[in-house]
Amino acid sequence: MGPRMDGHQFGLPRAFGNRDAMIKLADIRNLVLVGDIHGKFLPFHALARRVLGRGAAVVQVGDFGHGFLDGGTAAGAGEFFRANAGTCGFIRGNHDDPEVCRTMPGWIPDGHQDPAWDIMFVGGAFSVDRHLRTQGLDWWEDEECSIAELNGIVDRYAEVKPRIMVTHDAPSAAIEAVFPHARLFRPLSRTMQAFDAMFEAHRPDAWIFGHWHRSASAVVDGTRFQCLGELGSCTLSWREPGRTVRLGGGSAQV
Repeated sequence: MGPRMDGHQFGLPRAFGNRDAMIKLADIRNLVLVGDIHGKFLPFHALARRVLGRGAAVVQVGDFGHGFLDGGTAAGAGEFFRANAGTCGFIRGNHDDPEVCRTMPGWIPDGHQDPAWDIMFVGGAFSVDRHLRTQGLDWWEDEECSIAELNGIVDRYAEVKPRIMVTHDAPSAAIEAVFPHARLFRPLSRTMQAFDAMFEAHRPDAWIFGHWHRSASAVVDGTRFQCLGELGSCTLSWREPGRTVRLGGGSAQV
């Protein structure tokens, strides 16, 4: 049986994607989530090494900087994820080259669910400044999942009802609650519309995301939304007895 939050019990759904190439959380009791790093690999590397040395796993929630990194940094990041396969990974953000992400060790595909923690990962987001960027250089047309891909992820989410969500962006209700003065561009991006449909279908216990560059949290209809700012972090802890998962932290910087 996987971990439980707030006394709810659930089955273990099927994994999504190639599990052999992804992070595995079956024997992990602490999962550290790190916000956007935008190419600042050294502080991320220092945090990850410290955390991994204590037996935890690490997931970076997008905008790592893949596609922007210089050759040496990219090689170092690849080697680091390769050396820590299974315990250190990342989802893609809108400021990551999707093609580069797919070739990188540690990449967690959109829609992957780890059954041990009942946690689902979805990357990608809409760049509001895309008109200022150059396609293929610092902006990629497939920065968001396609409509067909998102439809498939929405259907799977409704089927398995994950307890924990880790994404790059978030539902519009979360943004309005966490950042009440933020401006939501309309029409909403297809990613945010998909997340809205998912949140309407099922309220997970916790939803952790990045993209908005500030660490803040709010509870909406029983779901705790935690945004992680640049180099921000939080920790999910699985503790005995009762196998409950607790979300702690949300620091402004690692």
